[in-house]
Amino acid sequence: MTPHSCWCIIFIAMLEAFRLAHYRFTLIPETIIRMPEFNKGTVLRGAFGSSLRRLVCSMNKGISCDSCILKEKCAYILIFNPVGINPARRLQNVPRGYILKPPLEEEIEYSSNMPISFEMVLVGDRINYLPYVIVPIIELGKVGIGLNRGRFILRNISIIKNGISESIYDSESNTVKNIHKLITGSELIEYAKKINQHRITLHFLTPTRIKYNPTGEKGKSEVVRIPEFHHFIRRLRDRINALSATYCGGPINVDFKGIAEKAMAIKTREVNLRWIDIKRKRKTQPIQHDQSGFMGKITFEGALTEFLPLIVLGEYVHVGEDAVFGNGWYRY
Repeated sequence: MTPHSCWCIIFIAMLEAFRLAHYRFTLIPETIIRMPEFNKGTVLRGAFGSSLRRLVCSMNKGISCDSCILKEKCAYILIFNPVGINPARRLQNVPRGYILKPPLEEEIEYSSNMPISFEMVLVGDRINYLPYVIVPIIELGKVGIGLNRGRFILRNISIIKNGISESIYDSESNTVKNIHKLITGSELIEYAKKINQHRITLHFLTPTRIKYNPTGEKGKSEVVRIPEFHHFIRRLRDRINALSATYCGGPINVDFKGIAEKAMAIKTREVNLRWIDIKRKRKTQPIQHDQSGFMGKITFEGALTEFLPLIVLGEYVHVGEDAVFGNGWYRY
């Protein structure tokens, strides 16, 4: 058996159950919509969640999701606020099964001449909940979005695979085509074979916040401003595993300790990062949530082969804190 075939077997076993779907939503403003410069994902995610809850919550809004008797079947919980849906103790705070990819332009004002486009990835069995994403977005257009609650219409939804997008939504008839173009773990592994196996440059498009605990002691995690490769891989490994365990039928098949140790041998060659300070106000708490992180480029060099499938998948699911808001989005 050749080294190349061994490589295939190892990584097909790692990610064989992983699957996702990638969509792009295009909104046409009916009135001026004002958005923040950087954290547009926060605005989009919060508005989507509020709209979804208004549509599906049949209980008293004062009841917490934790104590709701309908939580095991509620679309709001299953999509937006997954409370305790994974029995594994270390995954009680499970990631959401969707990832927002916000507009990257730094525009702060949108009009009918400048549509808003954003993308969303649905992971595993949450792909089946696409209607619970579309309807809240349509209804949200009537309520308004942004800093001034500007109204919009949903003009188009496209499904994206291999860089090719296909429209699945007719805004005139308000119908969605039954087109499924899933992206599977095995396909991502095949793509990873085509990447340079010894040198890679990661372009972090949105603020990326990674923490590392050098001692393993509880409460000793520290924010990393210039990540080493193993910082990045540890967080990416853990995020992909949590998503797979919760939404794709089981955890990834990987030597967690071994892959982290091997990642420490990868060298940093070039760094061109800047730190972005962002604070988000919580609606339910009188504190600010720190979403600050690094953006820019960093180049790594070394024996990258076994990390590449994780890196390819990470472009879809992001890395670090607040990935659901769009943070931690990178390209390679």
